[in-house]
Amino acid sequence: MYVFTVKTMTCGGCSVAITRAILAADQSATVNATPANRRVEVETRLSHDDLIELLNEAGFPAESA
Repeated sequence: MYVFTVKTMTCGGCSVAITRAILAADQSATVNATPANRRVEVETRLSHDDLIELLNEAGFPAESA
């Protein structure tokens, strides 16, 4: 499991956008994005670097938590 902090995730809409971006790249991924603590937990076949790039491209720069 990968865990990221996304400082720009401030609402439910952001959470949905992040989830959709990850699922577009890996339909079997499990995503738990929580705006209250700006934390995203991901179970996926994608690599850490792929996820960082994907989140950056979606407009949500992420850091490893």
